[in-house]
Amino acid sequence: MNNYLKIWKITALNALQETFINRATNLLFFLGKIIRLTMSLLVLWLIKGQLSSFLTYTPNEIVIFFLTYQFIDNLSQVIYRGVYLFSSLVRSGEFDFLLIKPISPLFRSLTGRPDVNDAIFIIPSTMISVYLVSQLDLNITLTSFLWYLLLLFNSLLIATAMHILVLVIGVLTTEVDGVIWMYRDLTRMGQFPVNMYMEPLRTILFFLIPVGTMFTIPAQVLINKPGQVSMVITLLIGLSSLIVSYSLWLWSLKKYTSTGS
Repeated sequence: MNNYLKIWKITALNALQETFINRATNLLFFLGKIIRLTMSLLVLWLIKGQLSSFLTYTPNEIVIFFLTYQFIDNLSQVIYRGVYLFSSLVRSGEFDFLLIKPISPLFRSLTGRPDVNDAIFIIPSTMISVYLVSQLDLNITLTSFLWYLLLLFNSLLIATAMHILVLVIGVLTTEVDGVIWMYRDLTRMGQFPVNMYMEPLRTILFFLIPVGTMFTIPAQVLINKPGQVSMVITLLIGLSSLIVSYSLWLWSLKKYTSTGS
């Protein structure tokens, strides 16, 4: 594990150097992140000011769902940014060199290019989220908060599994861009409680594409609301999704043939 941390540190430093080289481009990117955060805060303000209730939730509770989505989505982007560049590695044949190196090709494919802008941006956005939660009138206990932290980790496992599945598709088809953006669009459905959707979409978002398990269940536990899925099943979904995705990754490597020129 220590070796992998060192490798990630070197990769992150290289990405930081590229950021300083392309200062103007990254400044525009960071500005876009700030605008996105501002729009998110505007949405939260509209929710608190315009809604009296949403399903069985108060406006304050809806804010928790929104902030939970924001945190998990931002964190997974920081860690797994390498997925966005994976298709070019497969098409050019550079993926061959990852396979022969004495480190996990999965690790390099997932974390190969940390996004410094996202890493910097997640600090103020998390601080703002913590401040907003502290101002809300909510029934949060120590037990619910500890369960919430555990379920956040479980959500990260599911996000890891989903990104591995994207890599599997990239190995088999050399196509990643469309798949990763489809994943991003699907996860946006978790900005608000997934139980707002009708069946069978609700069941699909809890079990087949576990968006609800990633975002809705942790928020429900934090505010002491009964969930559609028990915490035990939620944790099993997180662990099993990671095991299945990793098994598919190993299978996809057996199907891989270099496509480089």
